[in-house]
Order: sequence, then structure tokens, then C-alpha cells
Amino acid sequence: MLTVAPEIHRPPPPYIQIADHFRALIHDGTLPEGARLPSLADIRQDFRVANATAARALAQLQVEGLVYSSPRGTWVAGPDGSAIKASSPQTRILRARHGGTTEASGETHEVTAAEMITAPIYVSELLGLDEDPARVIRREWITSEHGAPRALTVTWYPAALAAEVPELLADRAGDVGPMLRRIEDTTGPAASGRDYLHARTADRREAGALGIPPGTAILAGTWLLWTADGALIEYGEYVLPPRHTLSYPYEIPAAETD
Repeated sequence: MLTVAPEIHRPPPPYIQIADHFRALIHDGTLPEGARLPSLADIRQDFRVANATAARALAQLQVEGLVYSSPRGTWVAGPDGSAIKASSPQTRILRARHGGTTEASGETHEVTAAEMITAPIYVSELLGLDEDPARVIRREWITSEHGAPRALTVTWYPAALAAEVPELLADRAGDVGPMLRRIEDTTGPAASGRDYLHARTADRREAGALGIPPGTAILAGTWLLWTADGALIEYGEYVLPPRHTLSYPYEIPAAETD
């Protein structure tokens, strides 16, 4: 007879909780590039942990490329030669959940396309569109921080969604952050997602948007978001220039035992 152990939800170790706390502050811009993190003594006192636990939390953030340390302290990584943070799709979704916008503090956007076009075959298949030719909404924008391009993003939606969310066809920069919440108000909230990442070189369009030479190594990603009933509500693509680091936590299901 098989016996399945009951699922036990244990809080993560203290150093992970501390790393999660500062990671969230870095991703939402509360701790911008170059900001100094609290000292080990302050972290130890604020979180009531041992010095080694505080040091391990900062070491975890350093491994992820979010901070760098020196004998004088620990700072959020920035354009001084250290890795630069970038928002993962999961980070954007959680930010929208908590603050109503996917935009981090200090970010600006330039919408370079907001149009209705004939769907590429792969997009038509992903969105499950039967029309021939199928029409889709394509949005493209450049995200910058402190004047430096951070990402080029493209999102795709069924054409019918424009009737409920007309902002999808507007090129206003202020619509980028709240857009996901507006879509969810119509389709229902996203309940699951999937990310894909791969490294390649930038083509001319991507290089021009990011201010880098064509052929430069970049990190390219795509994501898909589904509602609880399995409807795909957003398909997106993005590219990041060199030295950017993505990081996000995830949960691992408990192992089954015989």
C-alpha cells in the first residue's frame, strides 16, 4: 500500500527570508543601483539572527549578481562594472499585484509600436487563433533606467481584446506599467505562467533599441500567462543587454514517498 507523506509547509531558512526581503526592495526600485544595504550588524539586529546568517543572506544576493561588496559595505549592483538587475516576468506580475503596475521605481518607457497586424504563424498558433489571416495586437517598448536602455519588450494579444482594452493600441508610455492589470480586469487574473530563456546575439533592430553593436551577446526571453481556465492572455518576448542578471525565487513540491 502506498502512503503519501502529508505536505508540510515550512518557512524558508532565515538567510533566504532576509535575501528575499532585500531582493524585493532591489527589484521594485526601493533600493536603486548604488544604494548601500544595511550593515551586517544592522541586519543581525533587525532580523534577530546570527552574524553568519546575515552574511550568508548578503552572499546569496551577491551570487545572484544583485549586490557587490567591499571592505566598506554592500551596494546594489549598477553600471560600475558589476551586474545590473533586470525584472523577470514573475517579478513584473508580483509588482503589478502589489502596486498595480509592473513598472519599477526609476524606470521609463518609450512605446515604439502599438498596432494591429497580421499574426506571424507562431503567434497565431500560440494564441489559438483560427482566422486566416489572423489579426493580433503587437506592442513594443524600450525600458530605460537612469537613461540607460535596460530591455526591449514585445507583447502579443488577440485582436478582439482591443475592444475591451483600447489602451493596447495607444503609444502612451504611462500605459505600460498598468497594462497587465487592465488586461486581467477583462480576462480574469493570470494563474500560471511559463518562462523561456536563451542566449544569442542581437540583430540590428534589437541592437539599435539597446544601444549596443549588432552581434553583441544578449539574453533573450519569452513568457506566457494563462488564466485558471487555461486561456492564454499574454505572450511576451524581451531581450536584455550584457551584464544583466535575472533572479527570482520558486517553490519545489514536496517529494512523494513510498
